[in-house]
Order: sequence, then structure tokens, then C-alpha cells
Amino acid sequence: MDFILDVVAHRIGVYVLRLLSGGRFKGESGFAEGWAVAVGGLILLTLFVAFIAWLIYTSGP
Repeated sequence: MDFILDVVAHRIGVYVLRLLSGGRFKGESGFAEGWAVAVGGLILLTLFVAFIAWLIYTSGP
């Protein structure tokens, strides 16, 4: 399961960093791959927290 989350976070991070850099970011070297995983993981975590907050908000009276 960790491998799947790592790959998804890397793909999301590369996509976002490529958008921000105007297409120059590749995410292939070790340092760049780490940045891509960090950015993608942060985005996934933010989406997860927003989903939980939305569930709590909609379950109220």
C-alpha cells in the first residue's frame, strides 16, 4: 500500500511542480524526486483532511 501511495504522490507532485516551473521540472534525480513526493504527499494530505472536515460538517444536525 505504501508503494501505491508513494507513486501517486510522486505523480501528483511532478504534475504540480511541472505546472509551476513552466514544464522544465522532470522529477528524475534523487533530490527532485524527493521534492515531488513531498509536494504530492502534502496535496494528498490536504485533500484527505478536507474530506474529513466535509464529512464532519455535513453530518451535523
